[in-house]
Amino acid sequence: MPDWWRMLVVRGTKKLRDRVRATPAGDSDVSTTLLGDWFATALFWKPQVALLVNERTLLPVYMPLAPAATLLDRVPEAIASALRLQGVDEATIASELAAMSDTRIAPTNNPSIIGVMNGFAMQGTRRFGVTRFDLEQLTMEMSRMITPLEKGGESPDRRLAALLGTGGREQLPSNVIPFPGSHRPETTPASVGQRRSTASVFQLKVTLQNIEPPVWRRVLVDAASTLDHVHEVIQAAFGWWNYHLHEFEIDGKSYGVPDPDDDGGTPTIDERRIRLDTIATIDSSIIYTYDFGDGWDHRITVEKILTASDLAVPACIGGRRACPPEDCGGPWGYENLLAALADRTHPEHRELTEWIGRPFDPEAFDP
Repeated sequence: MPDWWRMLVVRGTKKLRDRVRATPAGDSDVSTTLLGDWFATALFWKPQVALLVNERTLLPVYMPLAPAATLLDRVPEAIASALRLQGVDEATIASELAAMSDTRIAPTNNPSIIGVMNGFAMQGTRRFGVTRFDLEQLTMEMSRMITPLEKGGESPDRRLAALLGTGGREQLPSNVIPFPGSHRPETTPASVGQRRSTASVFQLKVTLQNIEPPVWRRVLVDAASTLDHVHEVIQAAFGWWNYHLHEFEIDGKSYGVPDPDDDGGTPTIDERRIRLDTIATIDSSIIYTYDFGDGWDHRITVEKILTASDLAVPACIGGRRACPPEDCGGPWGYENLLAALADRTHPEHRELTEWIGRPFDPEAFDP
């Protein structure tokens, strides 16, 4: 392969392109690497950070932005370091480096990847703050997440392993569903993602409150599931990111993850020790709150208790309308967001369109 054909195209946001010095890619230029194009943006943390996201695998890479003038010269080695963290063999890494001998900059061209990148940016800020963090640790943490935009249901590290035909590092058993922000279980609960001969499955309808027309999901869960598992099923079914606090309210009692430093008010019962079938039965109604700031209240109704033995649980079997984007300000903020997106003359149309970073259809639903 001639040197002039060994190229990496980095598709940067405008705020990144304004700060780097690099040869612009031509209309016919394409990445010759196995992983293809990488998208990039600038995060104005302290210190400032560049975030890269691979278009084929959604693998994120966080690296120092400064000095911005040499950023694209440093991108190949940053990608190589991230691949080493994932356990990729040195021969593959060397091949990728060889195919990145010429790194060029281009505008972004895929709104979905920009949306994923925005999600990784928000997650990074909330998990590690803006003053002290380890970028390699951040890269590894984010590589294990499933984004709500990813229809395949695989985290970036698993997509990378599938692309390279390797087992990767820290691969989960195939019947474990990893949820964004959740723990990574060392053992497989009997109720997680497998076909089993259970005699008791709860059919739940979960409806987001204070939203019209309603947003809801119908899910199946093992009756023996603990409430923390029910929480994760709801997160996955709606498409929330699972990085805010939550709690269940049942018969005037609060269930969640107890705060050891909270010595006032009614104590929170540990949801990890409470099975669903011990606190709910047919027609039971439960309030589930996610993100105490935005205040997303959901009403959970036990519609049926099934006895079929051939059901795969957990499962989403029905629903209506898209989940509101994270951090949009609760029901009122979501109403304002929809109004702004639909009206090009709205004073916040441009700002909110750029903030959401991807096409958004409030009527879309895919179980």
